[in-house]
Amino acid sequence: MSYCTVDDVASALPFFQRNQPGSISDAQIQGWIDDRKARIRAALLARGIDPDALTLSTDQANWLRALNRDGAIADLYDALAGASHLQPSEAAIAGRHARAYEGLMAEVTQGLHDRLFSTLAKTLDIKPGLAGTGGAETRPGETADDRGENRSFSKDQVF
Repeated sequence: MSYCTVDDVASALPFFQRNQPGSISDAQIQGWIDDRKARIRAALLARGIDPDALTLSTDQANWLRALNRDGAIADLYDALAGASHLQPSEAAIAGRHARAYEGLMAEVTQGLHDRLFSTLAKTLDIKPGLAGTGGAETRPGETADDRGENRSFSKDQVF
């Protein structure tokens, strides 16, 4: 099962009319949704997260739905652009969704959204794993001259 529906995708493009003769079928849109879902899941699986095995929170489900929807809207727009002449404002809508999808997928592969799925995610941790000091920092405020050392460069040295 995908993270969004055909209605989610079709409603995002107000100029698109579903179930019209010569129009793109719901089955084709569902295919794009399924393709994008597979890409999303693969990127998350590479990070050690299986969204299909989780009981998703509301935030997780909404985030996955929005990402899946953005990718499928870009596919729908591409198909519509090849079949008809669209207005510039219509192209801007779809382009915004395509950029959002690509940007978020790049962030997913970097692990920037791991925290949404796991409290154990370490990608965004910037604090050192071990506390303590090292080297010349054992006595704050002390310089190499205070210790009787003659160094060319040292901490707190004034030139």
